[in-house]
Amino acid sequence: MTSKKFLSNKKTTQQTISISPSLKEWIVRYVSVNNKKNPKDERFKSISAFYNHVLENIMELFRKGKTLDDFERVEDKEVKDFFDDFSFNATVPLYEMTTENDRFAPFSFKNFTRFLLFYLKFLKKNFSVKNYDELQILFDKIRTRVNPSPISKEMSLEIFPDEKRNLATATLEFIGKQRNLHFENCKFFAAVFGILGVKITDFIYSEKDFYCRIDFIETDLLFREGLDRKERVELLKENVHFIINYNRVLEDNDDKHLWMKLAEDKMLFINFKSKQTYNKWLKIVENDLQIYGQRDDFLGKILLYFEKLHWIRIHSGEKDYSFQLEPVLESDNIQSKWLIDYLSKYAKISYTDGIYYLKNITVGTSN
Repeated sequence: MTSKKFLSNKKTTQQTISISPSLKEWIVRYVSVNNKKNPKDERFKSISAFYNHVLENIMELFRKGKTLDDFERVEDKEVKDFFDDFSFNATVPLYEMTTENDRFAPFSFKNFTRFLLFYLKFLKKNFSVKNYDELQILFDKIRTRVNPSPISKEMSLEIFPDEKRNLATATLEFIGKQRNLHFENCKFFAAVFGILGVKITDFIYSEKDFYCRIDFIETDLLFREGLDRKERVELLKENVHFIINYNRVLEDNDDKHLWMKLAEDKMLFINFKSKQTYNKWLKIVENDLQIYGQRDDFLGKILLYFEKLHWIRIHSGEKDYSFQLEPVLESDNIQSKWLIDYLSKYAKISYTDGIYYLKNITVGTSN
């Protein structure tokens, strides 16, 4: 390939090309935005200057051995530097598996505080008030980083300014490649929109096609100068709830997501349908405690098991085992008897003022 250094720099030759109207509009918008940001930058002085700079540098990259395929991997440096501080290489199948149980778990702002606030600062730095062209360009830079990838197939953003209402609406479409990671990313977008000041108005999701569409509208928070942390967090929670509400939980084929949420409520308890089922699960727990646990901690762990079923409230310290039945179990003569009968195999039980005390602990195997 002939190097540019052997050619004339004088711009006397014209080159006519045919491009789509959308591409032309995109280029004009990009040059206009960057010319306003950097009026002295010769590269954005005109459309012609921009074309010349781009083509010249592309040919130089080709001379160095780059190919057209390499452009799919080009990433904006500022975007790369920002995300690199919060990212790491991960094994997709492993994280696809581990995110399954978090499918309908809300985002904790406390755990994401630093990242979300840095993200807010980064976003506000890269586009100015009501400048949706800058916002579109920023999105295109971010999309280059995450799409395509092992977890993302396609992303698109359309912004619709409404001059009458002085508010813009937008639609984000996102197609993923992994069921759980795709859903986590939907939650993540909802959280980021909230911290930025954008309110979700509709969410369309297809688990079969790994597709989501999020419609949203800007609020006055979007361009507000102050941090307004409390309001942004509330909008974040509202947006994420739009994704993980109980209407969607009940549509999921896996009942464990509902059960996980129910388990957080201490006013609920597990009620076994039969003594056989009760014995089956007790035996599973008991076997693991005897194989992997400490002998002198067996009874304490058994009490923890019943406490996690919301059957009892433990009152004991390290050396003394005592507990109180939950009121609902006290009224259940059958299941409360199952509990006391089982504990009687390993300890002498006394009862005073509503509290059970366990003494003379011996560890064995129940039948």
